[in-house]
Amino acid sequence: MSRIDNIISEEISKVLNEDFFGEKSHDDGVGDLIKHYLHKHKKKHEAPKKKVRKKVGGGEEYYDYDDYQRKNKKLAHGDATSISNTVDMEKTNIASVARDLFPDHTEEGAQSQLRKILKGERPMTKKIATKIDKMISGGQIAVKQ
Repeated sequence: MSRIDNIISEEISKVLNEDFFGEKSHDDGVGDLIKHYLHKHKKKHEAPKKKVRKKVGGGEEYYDYDDYQRKNKKLAHGDATSISNTVDMEKTNIASVARDLFPDHTEEGAQSQLRKILKGERPMTKKIATKIDKMISGGQIAVKQ
């Protein structure tokens, strides 16, 4: 082999062993370096997030939070604020509206959930916003003048 071939071969080995995809070598060779890179950048298949929900008659229920978020998209902050600002919470019977909006909650839980949504402490979903709009147009919810 010529001297140039040796230099090229050494440089190729150096690049492969020391700087493969921006990673520094751990003196383990190319194979381990590739495994390290692929392990670091592969998609992790995580188990779905399970959360606990209290049931009306007592007890608990586990549900997939990621699935819940896919089904219940959040409303844009500006739209949620405009709906919240139109609702007159003093003249509206929040308890009865909350029972209609959240039939699977306890009475206290539904009322608390609706108050937090209207005050902006919790995000408003598109389903809830649609129901509130229907109730406003139907006269079930008082509107600020």
